[in-house]
Amino acid sequence: MPAKPGPLRPHEQRLHYARREPKEPPPGEPGIGDSFLIVTEGEVTERLYFESLRDLLEVNPATVRVIHPSCTDAEGLVRAAMVERDAITGRRSRWEAGNAEVARYDHVWVLFDTDVPARQGQLGPALELARNNGIHIGHSTPSVEFWLLLHFRFTTGPLLDSGAAEHAVGEAWQRHYDKNAETFPQLWSVLSPNIPGAVSRAIQVREYHQRGNTPFPANPSTELDCLVRALDASVQPRLRIPRWQ
Repeated sequence: MPAKPGPLRPHEQRLHYARREPKEPPPGEPGIGDSFLIVTEGEVTERLYFESLRDLLEVNPATVRVIHPSCTDAEGLVRAAMVERDAITGRRSRWEAGNAEVARYDHVWVLFDTDVPARQGQLGPALELARNNGIHIGHSTPSVEFWLLLHFRFTTGPLLDSGAAEHAVGEAWQRHYDKNAETFPQLWSVLSPNIPGAVSRAIQVREYHQRGNTPFPANPSTELDCLVRALDASVQPRLRIPRWQ
């Protein structure tokens, strides 16, 4: 389908990056128009990031729904996703739902940091529960801030904890970083043009740990690039982000 006439959207005005195509397709092999349920551990960072990405890709909020449940433990987040998915499945036909609600979710993702569940022995059970119920996990080690850091630079240096990751983001941004909703719009203006670079770097980090047989969960690492690629694959080609480096 040819692009519509008129001014280019902001993400179309960026430089076209050299291709570094992932060796594997995004989890679930999403098709155009597929719906997503994204359940986040973080009330601010993960939620606002993927809501902002949804807007960038011009997706209806009903098609990509981002929620933050009351629980924050890894297994509880997976169970919350199961409840939310099952509550909507079959409740209404696609015709009845219209633009306000999808008839079902084609893909369900749960996002959480591994630092706490790994220490508390909750990581394995949460991953197994998700795998047995067809739910994708977007985990970051030690925290989501490593994904943010990859928008600025490539690194495989381990981060002690989430505090260290937050500090690294602030240094890379050269501004004070915190998890407040008021801070995020300024941060997003810097992150959004650098999404292709972050995806490419996340792939390189994963390949680095694979070559080194790093024990799971590899520090640092993230799977959020997989969700970004899945969302990108679900929209019309003219709306997609320029390819990964």
